[in-house]
Amino acid sequence: MRSRSFIQPRKKRLLDRMSSLWLGFIVLVAVGLIVFGILIHYKSSFYIKMLDNLHRQNSSEMKKVKHLQKEVTLMRMQGQLAQEVTKANEVLKESIQNMFDLIPDQITLTKVVMEKKSLYLKGYTDSKNSYTLLLEPPLKSIFTQTKVKFSKDTKGRTVFESYSTIADQVSLEDINESR
Repeated sequence: MRSRSFIQPRKKRLLDRMSSLWLGFIVLVAVGLIVFGILIHYKSSFYIKMLDNLHRQNSSEMKKVKHLQKEVTLMRMQGQLAQEVTKANEVLKESIQNMFDLIPDQITLTKVVMEKKSLYLKGYTDSKNSYTLLLEPPLKSIFTQTKVKFSKDTKGRTVFESYSTIADQVSLEDINESR
């Protein structure tokens, strides 16, 4: 026996209305999350690239700063060296002035070689006595050792060569041999 219905069967939907709403909501949320994830990915890659650029700029600026610090240090050293040279020049100027103040009018210098610990003088004098009385005492008061060599030139003038040192390292013969 077969049963028959008096009404015609209706087509059934796969999903009912409430399930469709829920499924639509879920799809909409999933699409929103996917779009949000893609946006976050692009934004994060943009910020990563920006951070890399800032890091490169920072490292190049740090190199510039280090270079400038080296230049500042060099300039400070040059400034100190310039001050030292200026002071040394003042001391040297004063030493030379003092040395020329020591030379009496009876003595004429033809050559002066001044080094840190020695002084070489060559010149003319009236006699050995004038040199011994006028120039030798000041030289002996300044230097620890003074050696003098006298000779006559073709015009009959007395020529002297004096080598004075603070240390006992170099002799007059060594100076003559080096010339």
